[in-house]
Amino acid sequence: MPFHDSSVLLQSYIPVVTAVGKTLGAGEIILYDFKQNPPILIAREGGITSREPGTVASQLLQDMVSEMTEKGETMRVNYESATKSGKPLKSTTVLIHYGDELQGALCVNVDMSAMNMLQHFIDQFTGKERINGHDEMPQDTQEFLNIMILKGIESIGKPVCYFDKKDNLEVVRFLNGNNIFSIKGSTDTLAGELNVSRYTIYNYIEEVKNSP
Repeated sequence: MPFHDSSVLLQSYIPVVTAVGKTLGAGEIILYDFKQNPPILIAREGGITSREPGTVASQLLQDMVSEMTEKGETMRVNYESATKSGKPLKSTTVLIHYGDELQGALCVNVDMSAMNMLQHFIDQFTGKERINGHDEMPQDTQEFLNIMILKGIESIGKPVCYFDKKDNLEVVRFLNGNNIFSIKGSTDTLAGELNVSRYTIYNYIEEVKNSP
């Protein structure tokens, strides 16, 4: 049955927001009304962020939706994002149209922190070889990168799961001082070891470079 009022279309998505949000567990689903100017949040389920109905959509989301519209995209699936605190997220955004007119956006965010920590645990005990000594010369760039990251982490003197921002910054400071970030893939590798997003590593690098 066709919708005669576009607002009814968005309202029909609210039960979906509730059901999917409760199913996700470590995630949230948010519905934005893009008929409003600026667009606002009209429904949310889940607890990653503290945004409430009536909150204006972030400029980052508005820009992404504009880009998707220009490219004729209706959805962007499983892209990496992060909260302001650096919590890594896997996100999906689906645009909702009424005819050719953009009405809303449905955004799904999944917290990857626990998954990254679990993967790190699995790597330690089942697959990834940890280098205990640094006497031998590394055989390639990746091995050298792994050694230097491990050396930086070990210098903190406690398990990564207990690291705070100050500890992470010290690791980044050590690696930056040794020009490690000139190595391709270094930020992604370090992000995996510290259980943060690559965007957080970029922010840490800038903070270290701008500090005395």
